[in-house]
Amino acid sequence: MLSRVADSLYWMSRYMERAEHALRLLSVRLDTMVEDSEEAAQQSWLRLVAALGARTAATPVLASDATRFIAFDRFNRSSVLSSISSARDNARAVREQISSEMWEHLNRLYLNLMATSYEAVWAGQASSYFRSLIDGLFMFQGITHSTMRHGEGWHFIELGRYIERAQLMSRLLDVHFGEMPVDAPEGLQKPRYFDWISLLKQCTAFEAYCKVYTARIEPNRIADFLVFDPEFPHALRFGVNRIHGVIEQIGTGAPPERRAACLRLSGRLKANLEYGQIEELLNGGFDAFLADLQHQCGHIHLAVHNAYIAYGVDGALQV
Repeated sequence: MLSRVADSLYWMSRYMERAEHALRLLSVRLDTMVEDSEEAAQQSWLRLVAALGARTAATPVLASDATRFIAFDRFNRSSVLSSISSARDNARAVREQISSEMWEHLNRLYLNLMATSYEAVWAGQASSYFRSLIDGLFMFQGITHSTMRHGEGWHFIELGRYIERAQLMSRLLDVHFGEMPVDAPEGLQKPRYFDWISLLKQCTAFEAYCKVYTARIEPNRIADFLVFDPEFPHALRFGVNRIHGVIEQIGTGAPPERRAACLRLSGRLKANLEYGQIEELLNGGFDAFLADLQHQCGHIHLAVHNAYIAYGVDGALQV
């Protein structure tokens, strides 16, 4: 496989994961908005903005402005519109490597967004519209899984998804469990009871959590589940296990020392999550743990780029 193909598939997947994450957070926030007091609603919007790393210049945060910025702002490189547009650009660059079903579905998602005005969405059922977009992104994952050969191109799609997910999840957990991030909006306070329920729903984890811990909502148990559960797809441990497993499966065409660096970095992070305990993190060090996880994911990204994309030997990977 050409390095440019691996790069485009990897980034297509990262952008799709980024769009889905933002939509899940936004959809849950809109669903719960009517139940909140004015102060509670403001705190929830501040937390969402902080979790997405999309601090706005003005506080307080207006729901309409935040929704526009997160979903439709063309100048926000992490908005849903920008992410899906970037995913489409990467997919188009490797059109011959993906299935026609994948391309057609992604193109429909993009055209749907481009044809939709923010004003019409906000005046109507915004939450329902965003849920329909989430369904479309879930469908793209299913189409990809069902129609694409599970060779090295597939592995780079998986790698992009789980590296992006680990970094996004660590940021989301940080604004709930850690000290306030240095770039958090002014006035952000600690979460309340219903914020923990929202967190589980934002991670599509409410039912899965209840099956493990019953419906008793306890922050310590939520932290344990979202960090260390090895079977839940949005838990950090699950994602890191997938990162390491995918790197093990990617072909050996890269320079041996560079491939070894990828395996060493991902293996170290995998071991940290296999042998970590939530009590140690909650007694001090959760912030440092999450920051270190983000940094390690960044190092893995760079190592993969250096091993399989930047070294410039076309065709080094075997199909």
